[in-house]
Amino acid sequence: MRVTAAVLVVGLLAGCGSTDDEPKDKASARPSTSATTETPGPYLEAPVGVTLTEPGTQLDLGEHGVIAFERRQKQVGVLSVTVERIERTSFQESFPNWDVDDVTAARTPYFVRLSVTNVGEIDLGGLQLDNVIWADDGTTLEAPNYYTKEQQPACVGGPLPIAFRTGSTVELCQIYYIAPDHELESISFRPPAGLADVTWVGEFSKVTKPGKKKPGRKKPRQDEKTPAQEES
Repeated sequence: MRVTAAVLVVGLLAGCGSTDDEPKDKASARPSTSATTETPGPYLEAPVGVTLTEPGTQLDLGEHGVIAFERRQKQVGVLSVTVERIERTSFQESFPNWDVDDVTAARTPYFVRLSVTNVGEIDLGGLQLDNVIWADDGTTLEAPNYYTKEQQPACVGGPLPIAFRTGSTVELCQIYYIAPDHELESISFRPPAGLADVTWVGEFSKVTKPGKKKPGRKKPRQDEKTPAQEES
């Protein structure tokens, strides 16, 4: 299948949804902060027994952080998020059949693989994390892009499953396009009330090819004897 530049640009500039189900502009820009000095307010309330990761915490890849946000007014979602891998790639390597304009091609694509668990009290089914998890290049916060298996088999992502109740877990992949002369520095969650970001940092990995299996010992067929069986 051939994905046109229009699909890419829409994903890059418009994203695929929002946490409050309202369409929003996804142009890469760090969310604005007030010019006046404000005293940070209290963080959102978490369920009993759930401890939120402190604002300003820097986590390594593979570590989980517990974050809270308002999905809608008076609806607080709480997720345990683990950023497993950050894979730096290129359009030549991972988008060989895409028609990409020169402006877009100048950007660097990154695949970010997440494990997400609902540890809150509300069902987060259908939630898309484009207003929750961002990529920070040191200048701007970039919103993630999502594609189906048919569009991008190397990095499949989208909204959380339709039913995503307490204890539900899912793995997904986000794609970020970082501007020329910049590099992805961290994956970030920005708490409310002007508090410092929770971030994940670590070394970039090679792209995980679809269907690629880890090397291991070959399992014998049912009619094939193992060395131990042959000796006996």
